[in-house]
Amino acid sequence: MLLLDCFFGRCSKPSCDDCALRLVRSLRIALKSRAMRRCEDTAVEATATCKKPEPVLSPVTKAPQKQDAIKKRKRLLAPREEIAWYPTIKPDLCNGCGDCKVLCKPGVFEPGPPDPAGIQRPKLVVARPYNCLVLCTRCVPICTSGAIILPPKEDFERYVEYLD
Repeated sequence: MLLLDCFFGRCSKPSCDDCALRLVRSLRIALKSRAMRRCEDTAVEATATCKKPEPVLSPVTKAPQKQDAIKKRKRLLAPREEIAWYPTIKPDLCNGCGDCKVLCKPGVFEPGPPDPAGIQRPKLVVARPYNCLVLCTRCVPICTSGAIILPPKEDFERYVEYLD
């Protein structure tokens, strides 16, 4: 059960330092980030390998659908300090796994104060909220406990301009 607890983020150890199952946690994080990238790429469709390719009836080839998958760059229309787009963490739900900290490249999350009893891992806190990218939602699905909450996207669309 210890192996499964570690894989699903329910490990009761305070940290993964000197843990024999550290590779299991790394595997879980890698699989989650791969799944996140797959969800972001809408042009890729899953097809069964046993299907035969359809014959081409005309010499005209289809244009690749890469144009749909191209991510548009964003430009903020207001200073970042005036935009209140940042995550909040429910401390009663956070299990301290640290997946959000590993995934977040701008470095929004940091471990909070240690548990006084030393039994549980420290809960994560939003240390640098204005480092969060406006309209980024990658940390929400990676959280195994569902502790991360973001404000509604619709309220912040007016702050962003999409560039080609």
